[in-house]
Amino acid sequence: MNEQESIDKIELVYLTKDDHEDIVRLMEDEYRYLDDSVWTQEEFYSLIEKFPDGQAGIKINDELAGFALSIIVDYNKYDDTHSYKEITGNYSFDTHDDNGDLLYGVDIFINKKFRGLRLGRRLYEFRKELCEEKNLKGIIFGGRIPNYSKYADKISPKEYIQKVKSREIYDPVLNFQLSNDFYVKRVIKNYLEGDIHSKDYACLLRWDNIYYSKPTKEPMSEKRVIRLGLIQWQVRPYNNIEEVLEQAEYFVNSISSYRSDFALFPEFFNAPLMAKYNHLSEADAIRELAKYTPQFEEEFSKLAISYNINIITGSMPQLVDGVLYNVGFLCKRDGTVEKYSKIHVTPDEEKVWGLKGSNEIRTFDTDCGKIGVLICYDSEFPELSRLLAKDGMNILFVPFLTDTQNGYSRVRLCAQARAVENECYVAIAGCVGNLPKVANMDIQYAQSAVFTPCDFAFPANGIKAESTPNTEMILIADVDLELLNELHNIGSVNNLKDRRTDIYDVIRK
Repeated sequence: MNEQESIDKIELVYLTKDDHEDIVRLMEDEYRYLDDSVWTQEEFYSLIEKFPDGQAGIKINDELAGFALSIIVDYNKYDDTHSYKEITGNYSFDTHDDNGDLLYGVDIFINKKFRGLRLGRRLYEFRKELCEEKNLKGIIFGGRIPNYSKYADKISPKEYIQKVKSREIYDPVLNFQLSNDFYVKRVIKNYLEGDIHSKDYACLLRWDNIYYSKPTKEPMSEKRVIRLGLIQWQVRPYNNIEEVLEQAEYFVNSISSYRSDFALFPEFFNAPLMAKYNHLSEADAIRELAKYTPQFEEEFSKLAISYNINIITGSMPQLVDGVLYNVGFLCKRDGTVEKYSKIHVTPDEEKVWGLKGSNEIRTFDTDCGKIGVLICYDSEFPELSRLLAKDGMNILFVPFLTDTQNGYSRVRLCAQARAVENECYVAIAGCVGNLPKVANMDIQYAQSAVFTPCDFAFPANGIKAESTPNTEMILIADVDLELLNELHNIGSVNNLKDRRTDIYDVIRK
């Protein structure tokens, strides 16, 4: 644009039939070497009538500065080697399908007079927003590679594309499309007849809509904004299991009244029941506590159903074939129950109680997405959460029990690291108070919290919510799974995507 000219008004508009003559004028010079280089009035009118929402223009001082034309196609009817003529129905646009799954880019053009103002980016943003609004899988189109003719006698189209990607060669079209988040799916031969500059080649380019959700006639089964309820449980003397369950139901009731999706209990919250076995050795006392575990599992499952909430029961001892494990249960509101177990037991747990570590590493599918549970010490081993993240975990729950602030700090700092490195939410909940009459369970320190990744869509310090230290209370926090989806794809950094798996990896044995 001439530096002497000022821009008084720039606007994005829907094209109408009245814009045809201006479009013809813009295209005639640019595509003069192509057969059928300009949209006829019949073709353009057909496009406007079939899909008016997909045709956009940019006007500067009321002059057409650029335009983008598109249709929706059912891409299952085509393959990746289609031609331009085929995908447009021989320019009739009879291939447009309101019920299709992909937005197809028919044409995009910027007036030479206005190039350098990044107007093309505005038109691509329009297409992306249209794609999201209509819940389409993405955008796809054949992109010309007009500078390829200069290199065709030396390198293949594949090599040319690689050199454009690595900035060894500049291609005005492909460079621009790559910078706007499109990726090359494949090279197409004979895509656009007469494109001598591209030597009849084109790049099939695609952009994926990360917000796409598969249409269904069934009620929405998976939520996006999830409400977490954390229970910072104070240990106190109880006469029997009924009193513990009464207190547990009180908390479940409180959390469910806020319409929470999850309730998280701490590790060994039921330890006060060992008081009546204090005359036994620590190892024998905890085995007596393990006898209550089947009843806790059954009663928590009933609470999950009654209060319409998914309950993560913290942890409790369980004897399996004479071997003592530290386990917990995911009691879903649909009535199903799944077990998780502690993999790394602390030196104290092994020495005093004789606990053994489990061998199972897994995620759990819920009506609120895929979750993981790591009990206390397990959160300090980054390999575990990385495996869960590779399985698609969005929320990691960490029930813990720590006696000193040192121990708590280890759990907290490691939990925060897990949130950042795995691009997920992490919720931790612990016990507070003291049990002077229970050996090896004297005093507890906790501050329950919900941690997030550190990027613009999240709190700057990565802390979504935290409780008052060493005070019995509940903590309620909402987490948005859509923000994680954005982070995985367009975050400032991409910890999961950028892993150098060519030189290292974390694998299950």
